[in-house]
Amino acid sequence: MNLSNPCIILGCGAHASSVISIVESSVNCYSIIGLVDLQDNFDPNETKSGYKVILSLKQLIERASDYKEVSCFIAIGDNSERKTVYEKLFLLGFKLPYVVSGHSVIDRTVKIGLGSIVSHGVIINSQVEIGNNNLINTGAIIEHHCIIEDHIHLAPKSLLCGNVKILEKTFVGAGAIVAPKNMINRNSIIAAGAVVISSKSNEGAKYMGVPARELVK
Repeated sequence: MNLSNPCIILGCGAHASSVISIVESSVNCYSIIGLVDLQDNFDPNETKSGYKVILSLKQLIERASDYKEVSCFIAIGDNSERKTVYEKLFLLGFKLPYVVSGHSVIDRTVKIGLGSIVSHGVIINSQVEIGNNNLINTGAIIEHHCIIEDHIHLAPKSLLCGNVKILEKTFVGAGAIVAPKNMINRNSIIAAGAVVISSKSNEGAKYMGVPARELVK
């Protein structure tokens, strides 16, 4: 493959165009060679932001040796589905670098894991640790000393104050705020606009309101 720093985008939904925009703005200067459809019966004429669908996920896995030097970026908003695809690719040895928009502000002390995607306008302050396969969406703010585990989605304009810990597969909705020193347990959902002042840290919790209350199952 003659392209410099080639990559592919996995997923053909609306989120694919956003990830394409992030990749195109990255200082790493990737060359996008096409999209991978999660479905087997893909339309080869389908495009997103000018890029065609070139193969299915099944075909990518079958031809893994042909794509081992191609970086993979997963454009899937749903945490569980994104985790499934990530783990398949990871086990097969695909390249899964993180990518950061050139229009974000990331402190030099920040650590970012494999496969994570940081969108436009994001601000990440000092001593933050971000795990694998996370989606940090447009305009999100992560303050100092936060820990973000794996397979997490921070929606646009969400805000994590200092020393917040978010456990895996949690979704933080658009404009939601988590106050300092809180921990949000795995598989939780924080509704759009909610303000979490204190967390009981129950697994699979759902928070809504201002101040946010945990919904009783």
